[in-house]
Amino acid sequence: MKKITKISMQQNGERYNVFLDEEFFCGITEDTLVKLNLKKGMEVDEGALEAIIKEESKNKCFNYAVFLLGKRNYFEKALVDKLTQKEYDEEAIAFTIEKLYSYGYINQERLTEAFVRDKKRFSKKGPRYIANALRAKGVDGDMIRQALEENYDADEELENCKSLLWKKLDYYKRKTEDTYTLRGKLYTFLAQRGYGSDVIKRAIEAVLLESDSEEEGEY
Repeated sequence: MKKITKISMQQNGERYNVFLDEEFFCGITEDTLVKLNLKKGMEVDEGALEAIIKEESKNKCFNYAVFLLGKRNYFEKALVDKLTQKEYDEEAIAFTIEKLYSYGYINQERLTEAFVRDKKRFSKKGPRYIANALRAKGVDGDMIRQALEENYDADEELENCKSLLWKKLDYYKRKTEDTYTLRGKLYTFLAQRGYGSDVIKRAIEAVLLESDSEEEGEY
C-alpha cells in the first residue's frame, strides 16, 4: 500500500503530477483526477494504481484524437489506425471512439456524403470507384449506397463520363486505327474510373456521334 503525498499542477496548468511516498509517480489530466477522486493522503493499492494508469491512458488517447481531428477530419477506421500506431490499447481506443461520437466529433455520414461530392465533382470518379474507396475506409455498405443515391444522380454520372471522354478522345484516336478498338479503349478507360457498363456505352455513343458530326462539319 502506498500513500499519495502530493498532487501538484504542472506549469502548463492542464495536468497534475502525482507523488507516492514523496516520489513522482505519473502525470495525469484533471479528468482522471476528478473521476478517481484522488486526494493528498489517500492510500492506494496496486489495483488503484493500475486504475490510475488505465484511466490516464484513456484520457491521453482521447486528447490525442481531438488534436488529430483539430487538424483534419478522419473516418473512424483511419482514426483508429492512427491511435493504434501510437500504441494505445483497445480499451482506450474504444473509449475514445465512443466519446468522440457522443460529442459529435466524428460523423461518418457527413464525411461519406462529402467524400462522394468531392470525388464526383473534382476527380470525376464513378460510383463504383467511390464505393470501393469508402469501403476501404471502413464505411458501412448501407451508408455508402444512401450517400451515392442522394448525392450522385444518373445525369451527373453521364455528364462526368462524357467530360472524361472528351479529354481523352483525341489521344485514343491517335493510338487506334479502327472504331472497334477505339470503343474498347474508351470503355476500359471509363471502367477503371468506376463507371458502370450502361452509362459507359451511352457516353461513348453520344461523344463519338458528336465528334463525327463536328468532323463532318469541317468539310
